[in-house]
Amino acid sequence: MNIRYNVLFAGEVLNGQDVLSVRSNLGRLFKADDATVDKLFSGKPQLLKRDCEAAVAEKYRHAIESAGGKAIIQQAPLAAPPASTELTIAPPGSDVLRPEERAATVTAKPVIPALEVAEPGARLAEPAAAAPPPPDTSHLTLGAAGATIPNLQATTATVIPESHWSVAEQGSDLREGAAQVPEPKPVDTSQLSLAPAGADVLETRYRKTSTATAPDTSALSLADPPPQAK
Repeated sequence: MNIRYNVLFAGEVLNGQDVLSVRSNLGRLFKADDATVDKLFSGKPQLLKRDCEAAVAEKYRHAIESAGGKAIIQQAPLAAPPASTELTIAPPGSDVLRPEERAATVTAKPVIPALEVAEPGARLAEPAAAAPPPPDTSHLTLGAAGATIPNLQATTATVIPESHWSVAEQGSDLREGAAQVPEPKPVDTSQLSLAPAGADVLETRYRKTSTATAPDTSALSLADPPPQAK
């Protein structure tokens, strides 16, 4: 059986070691702050490593003794065996749940409203109100086509309502408030003259002086035309 161990420290130092030096060494060894170091030297055994193998426990002992302290190695208590997970199958028809695990049976009582069943063919809604009687037209007659109806006006004259409008004269400007286009002013052309035909119109400084050079076509030749079909 593999034996496991716990490593503890109760603040004891080896013979010839200074307590302050051992405190400083253990603080650096476990990278602990002052509060943790004070707890290690409180006089009560403090657990440093739980349930480890013998080789690991021996490494902790050697490190603590190198720092000047005295380690406590104890055999770890044996772990309780795991509970049995063996399952069994109940006989057919067995109660799987205990009485306290079963849900209480609730019996619902339906609420029956005060309704009645009508006889087959009975009308379920009130009849609609009767329509009003049609108007009496016994005293009315139809006139012949083209007959004059006495209660209508016989005149067909067109009534022209009074108006403040009038007809403008021909050529009048009907645009109200439109801007008047001024007549063009005459341009004085007495200082201008026409040059003779073929004269240079541009001054010398505005004339184009460069002359294009014709490309060299000496290496080109015309192909013979295709023969005529007979």
